Order: sequence, then structure tokens, then C-alpha cells
Amino acid sequence: MPVPTAVSEKKRSPDSPQNSARSYFPKKNVTVMSIITALMIIMNIAAWLIDGFADFYMENLFHAISSFSAITSAVPFSVGEVLIAIGILLITVGLAAFIIALILLKDNKAGRARCARVMILVYGWAIVYILVTETMNCFVNYYTTEFSEKYHNSAGADGFTLEQLEELCRISIEKANEYAELVERDSEGSMVVPDNINDLAEEAMQALSEEYEPLSGAYPTPKKIRSSVLMTQFNLQGIYFPFTLEANYSSELMPARVPCTICHEMSHVKGFIREDEACFIAFRACESSDIPEMCYSGWISAMNYLYSAVKSNADSSVTHELYTLISDKVLADNQFVSEEFRETVEEKAVISSETAAKVSDTAMDTTLKLNGVTDGKQSYGRMVDLLLEYYYSL
Repeated sequence: MPVPTAVSEKKRSPDSPQNSARSYFPKKNVTVMSIITALMIIMNIAAWLIDGFADFYMENLFHAISSFSAITSAVPFSVGEVLIAIGILLITVGLAAFIIALILLKDNKAGRARCARVMILVYGWAIVYILVTETMNCFVNYYTTEFSEKYHNSAGADGFTLEQLEELCRISIEKANEYAELVERDSEGSMVVPDNINDLAEEAMQALSEEYEPLSGAYPTPKKIRSSVLMTQFNLQGIYFPFTLEANYSSELMPARVPCTICHEMSHVKGFIREDEACFIAFRACESSDIPEMCYSGWISAMNYLYSAVKSNADSSVTHELYTLISDKVLADNQFVSEEFRETVEEKAVISSETAAKVSDTAMDTTLKLNGVTDGKQSYGRMVDLLLEYYYSL
């Protein structure tokens, strides 16, 4: 019988440097992360360089992807807001805990490796998730054919006159004044948002899908953001979360702004990512409704954009005359948030609202420019171009 020979190598201890190194670096996961990241980069480049790619993606793939918004709609709160809170905890508390763990485990190489592995996996997959959802639910759609060209058969509003701009601004003021008398108001004189506003907004968007087909299909339930102090400081009325496909709006938003803001964020969920296009779609959905509160909100939105454009281009006497036409009810309803809440925001603010607003504007401007919107935040003003095209060209 053969005599067993001694094993030439001792079995490696779990704490050996080799095993620690393997544990520290989750190779398979990192490989998968790298492949997914590369695919997302390729998608962004394709949308940027290949004509028609973004349009095909929005009409055929994103339209199906957006149906998954039904998952987050089943939850009564904003999942995106919760994920952001978790992300902040990961960046602050999680990072601090990791550093403390490394210090406490300074004599345990295997333990430190396991901690590092967990951090790589958690942070790595979080970054990949954000990259995937931002690319597929947002970035690619920035490169679709512009709304003017696709639906108005136009390349802009250069052919319109200042007189037409002033006339349309006057019309928007008259409409806002008219609906200000028709909406339901509470004991304090503020407009009352209908209890079924989410259903009314979806009905309005579905009706508009007869003109703009991508608006068809199911919609997520719009949700109020509870962190309204931050939203107010950042000058945000609503926000679309690509990573959860949710349409959100500030819980402290003035009632007259709520319907149009909801429709605006719902437009984003259907792939209309450019802000001017979402503004125009929201206006069209609201003004086409037979609900006074919807119409009022839409016309107030249009009035704000048109008046701002007149103020930038016309004589000050014209601007003053138009301002005097706006009724007291419209002026009161046209605030972003109530004065009382604004005071509360300033009392609770860790940083000044002015600083927060500048940070928000810079971030938005940078994001838009990185996604091919060359004029950044100024692109919001193209809402006026779309209004002029709609009223004077179609």
C-alpha cells in the first residue's frame, strides 16, 4: 500500500495576505460594474452622435421602461426622497463608520478586507444604479428631436415680433384674471386644489396624447416632497427622479401652481426631459382641461414666462402697463410659497436661501449644458418660443 506523503504546502489561513487580498477586491462584481458602466457610456455617446438614436430609444424603449413607475406608485411616499436620504447617510455616517472600523480592526487584516469589500460593493453598485437610471431615464432623452421641429415643424420663434409677444402676454393676463374668478377658494381666499388633482392631471395628459403620442400610457402617482424647506431654498417647485421614475412636487407649493407643476413632472416621466418642452406640455394639458383650477394654473405659468420675456425686450412703460392689468387675486396666487412659510424657511436655514439658490442654479445649468442644452438654464425661456409658435404658426 502506498504510504501517504506529507503535504508540501500548509493550508492557507483565512487571515493570510493572499486571501485577504482576494476578499478585499470583489473581482467578479467589479467586472460586472465595469461592463455596465461601459455600456452606459456607449449609450450616451450614441445618443450624442447618432441621429435618430435618441428618438428611437424614447419612442420604443423608454416608453416601455416608464411603465415600471407603477412599482413606486404603489408606495404612498416619495421613494426617491427616501433614497436620497439614504445616500446622504451612506456618504456621511457610512464613510465615518468605515474609517472607524478600519482603525478598530488594525490588527485584523481579514476583517479590514471584509469591511473594504462591503464598502466597494455598496458604493460601487449605488454609483452604477445611478448611472444606469440617469442614462436610461434621463440623459439619452435630452438628444431627441426638439419639440419645435418635431411637432411645430419649426426651428424657433425668430420670425415673431415684439408686438405678438406683448399681445400674447396680454391674453395670458386676461385668461388668468378670468379663471381667478372661477376657481374654488377657501375662507382665506386661496385657491383650493381639487382632492382628485392627480386623476385630473392624468386625464389632461392622456387627452393631450392625441396630439403628442408619447404622452399615452399609464402615469405614476404624483407625490409631495416632505423636504419642502430645501426645495424652497433651491427654488424647486417640482422634481423628477429618474432613479425611481417619480413625479414629485413641493408640499408647500402655492395651490395655483400645483396642477401645472404636476403635469410638468409627468411630462418628464414620459421622456420629455427638456424643461421648456415640459413647461409647454404642462400648459397645454392644463389650458385644455375643463376644470377651472387646471386652466388657471396653466395660464399663470404661461403669463410668468411671457411677462418675463416682455420685461427683457420691451420698453419699461409697456411692462408697467401689463403689470397693472394683473388682478390682485392673480398676484396673490402667483407666489412660489406663502410668505409665512418663506419666513419659516429663513429661520430654519443652515445656509442662506440666496446661496442655496445659486448652487441649485449652477448645478442645473451645468447638467443641462453637459447634456447638450447649450444655453443651460436660459433654455427655460424657449417655452415662450413654443407658445408663440403654437398661437401664431399652427
